[in-house]
Amino acid sequence: MRTLHQWGLCLVILGFLGCGEDAPSSDDTTTQVCTPGESQACVCTNGNNGAQVCDDIGSRFESCICEDGNNDPNNDDNNDENNDDNNDPNNNPNNDPNNQPNNDPNNDPNNDPGDPVCEPSCGPDETCVDGQCVEDDDLPPVECPSANFLDVTAFEGPGEGYPDPELEVTCTEDTMIVESNGIIHYEFVPITPGDLRVRENRWEVPLRPQLAQERTDIALLGTVAFAINGIPIFGPNEGPPFGDPVYNTIVDWCLGHIGPSGYHLHAVLEECLGGEVGAQGPSPILGYALDGFPIYGSRGCVDEDCQEVIEFKSSWEQTGDPSTNAWDNNQCNRPECQQAAGEYLDQCNGRVGPDGTYRYHATTTFPYILGCYSGEIEVDDGGDDNNNMNPPDLQACQGESDCVGACDAGALGCTCHQVPMGDRFCHPTCNNDDDCAGQGMGLTCIAEGVCAPGRP
Repeated sequence: MRTLHQWGLCLVILGFLGCGEDAPSSDDTTTQVCTPGESQACVCTNGNNGAQVCDDIGSRFESCICEDGNNDPNNDDNNDENNDDNNDPNNNPNNDPNNQPNNDPNNDPNNDPGDPVCEPSCGPDETCVDGQCVEDDDLPPVECPSANFLDVTAFEGPGEGYPDPELEVTCTEDTMIVESNGIIHYEFVPITPGDLRVRENRWEVPLRPQLAQERTDIALLGTVAFAINGIPIFGPNEGPPFGDPVYNTIVDWCLGHIGPSGYHLHAVLEECLGGEVGAQGPSPILGYALDGFPIYGSRGCVDEDCQEVIEFKSSWEQTGDPSTNAWDNNQCNRPECQQAAGEYLDQCNGRVGPDGTYRYHATTTFPYILGCYSGEIEVDDGGDDNNNMNPPDLQACQGESDCVGACDAGALGCTCHQVPMGDRFCHPTCNNDDDCAGQGMGLTCIAEGVCAPGRP
């Protein structure tokens, strides 16, 4: 029988194509898609507010319970067979033109038509629910999703000589707060230069995430999401020359590695986050994007009763060699990029589930987790690793002579430095972060004494 470690290595080496016919399998029909008793806001067809409650086994959300105490069958996302997002053979979740918020071809194609946004935007004390602005005071309470996270203290941790992992999840009325020390709960296997060390992480995301009018690019470098073990998730590229680290096989068996900012993931393996090898049921939540929407594994229900489970695929297609400049060598041109349909996800790697809520899915191909943000999110250009950062203009080199005068004016020095993928670039030298100021957005002084993307 293969161990978890062997399974993870097998998946990485073979590019997620599988590890042989003797892979264990199980009919995992008990995997929860929600926490029993968990509630979420909904709006009844009569305009009143209501709530949907997760059933006793965590398999689905029940019909909307309206303020008058009655079930609203017309507001049950999949109770009406004409509104079942999988009843249509083309799997168009908005087959009814009268229920299509973007039926007008002149509307912005980046609006997700499966889960309507509010136009005009809601006020500061309102929340958009099913296309209607609802006063925040009238919204039913949302249960804190702390149960979706791992108890990292129950695992053996990274190994002897390393700190124990720490993770805490708390909630206010409208915000989930996740804090961790950046230490993984599984064995640490060095793949790239650097060592595992404590990194204080804190993320705040909305409990009621809202779809945006337009999609937003994720950060080129830095955190775009976090996993249920409290580990940062980065996008599908490394620092210069911005290649795909999964394609280049420079990630460990759980698809992460050490970078200038510490340990982070570029993709997720469900088995590393509490899932079972060979599971066949719907995937659990594996993380949350910074816009607040959950990230599920690759499998999901196509109907409310979860009678059919499929594995979702990215709509992005490889068009070149992503060993460098991953984004330039993958394109999202399928029709599903605008609106998820069937097994294919939208450009951001997400879809609207049978309960009517939006979610992302992890996939085995680029972009692996997020292709963009579908939800409302504030993006600051200030250089924090949670924000979009422009790539520093670093010159390729073979030796020190190539770097004479190659770094920006004001650099302490300039040296030919090898990045984890083996390429060499002229990097400014440094003794501390102050020496990297003005040398490029997002550059900090790493242990090797050069300015590089990330945060120590």
